[in-house]
Amino acid sequence: MRPQVLYRVDQKIVGTICWLVGFFASQRKQMLEPSRWRRIAVAKYMGMGSLVLATPLLQILRQNSPQAEIAIVTSSDLAQLARMLPVDKIFAWDFRSVLSALKTFPHFISSLRRWRPDVFFDLEFFVNTSALIAWLSGAPIRVGFHHAQSPRGRLLTHYLPLTPRHTAELFANLAWTVGISVKSLPSLCRLNYDPQKVRDEIRSLPRPFVVVNPNAGELALQRRWMPERFHDLLCRLLDSFPDMHFVFIGSRSERNHVASVLAELSGHFRVRNLAGQLNLDELCFVLDNALALITNDSGPMHLAAALGTPCVALFGPETPDHYGPMGEGHWTIYKRLPCSPCLTPFDGKMFPCPFEVQCLKAISVDEVFEAAKKVINRP
Repeated sequence: MRPQVLYRVDQKIVGTICWLVGFFASQRKQMLEPSRWRRIAVAKYMGMGSLVLATPLLQILRQNSPQAEIAIVTSSDLAQLARMLPVDKIFAWDFRSVLSALKTFPHFISSLRRWRPDVFFDLEFFVNTSALIAWLSGAPIRVGFHHAQSPRGRLLTHYLPLTPRHTAELFANLAWTVGISVKSLPSLCRLNYDPQKVRDEIRSLPRPFVVVNPNAGELALQRRWMPERFHDLLCRLLDSFPDMHFVFIGSRSERNHVASVLAELSGHFRVRNLAGQLNLDELCFVLDNALALITNDSGPMHLAAALGTPCVALFGPETPDHYGPMGEGHWTIYKRLPCSPCLTPFDGKMFPCPFEVQCLKAISVDEVFEAAKKVINRP
């Protein structure tokens, strides 16, 4: 299902269900000590980058409840990525279409209920469906985010407001609501991808190489820097780094967009378009072995950060204060215009830009090129 359809169904239909269920749902705060938890569910259904940003919370929970089994509750699209994280179990719901969502939901919920979680951390910001799932799981402790106009808080026992912090810190702070001290934020967990699932042709990519991601994912396409500027940037990089190769990535649906960026450079012997050709293990391998990643604000940016690869990250409608790459060696470019950030959870990240994305148009090829030079030439 398209994100816009999901958002409308969630707000109009599921929101009403949450209001009704809220009259019967117990909001009594259960204070079972974390040392007594046996099963912990952590839910994130959309956004590969957001799932990676949940790993500091996973480490906090593991440290405070070493005896507990931790499960990721997610979508079928993110299940493979979830298997690369330090968890014991995965519950996946297939909502790629309305039919699959309705067909698989009963089994998905019954599996969760049979597992009997002691606590359920819902990492979606203001998605009503995720709060409903938390309640249906039977978990006596249900933790998540809430605001005054949302019905989802009626189904949670503990909640936080959405404060101006980095998303990884917001996720980690949910542990504080149930009595866990969060004194410092752990680093991202390294992704445990399987090198055996990487084909020889990917292993043998010419070195050194820089990965370029001109995409931003269908959740918010307006995060993409202009394709002609990516093209101009590539021309300058090819001229300035005669021994460097450049690998372009993207999903199958983004392959045509990547091809439009490359244009006449698609046949260049130092340029490879791998959009739509990589499985997730291969994508992680490529990011792990890259000298750097030049990217829009997107999921691969967080994958690269988790693998220790430095990023040149371009931000416009979203802010790096909230979603910037974690770790050392990254270079973010963000203009902080009065209208930005305009993509927020309060409207499902669907604000229609009336300014023709000036926040990204203000980013010049020159400054991205200079940032890329600094990252590529770092000691």
